[in-house]
Amino acid sequence: MVRAQTRSPTPRSELVTLRSLPPQTNLTWLDLSFNKITAISGLETLTKLVDLSLFNNQIAKIENLDTLVNLNVLSLGE
Repeated sequence: MVRAQTRSPTPRSELVTLRSLPPQTNLTWLDLSFNKITAISGLETLTKLVDLSLFNNQIAKIENLDTLVNLNVLSLGE
């Protein structure tokens, strides 16, 4: 579970999918790196998100980011 705070590093785990997260009105940074996420989804409510880190996942297509209107940094790759 992601807590509503300004920065939220997640523990490195074996996340495969993201379920819709509850509204996190103050969340501006989210690190979901080093998981097994295959698709970007479930982040629609994070409208204040500025920085999203998704390094070392299994994402093949960049999509579902159109509601993240404040997103300035998207980190992908291995």
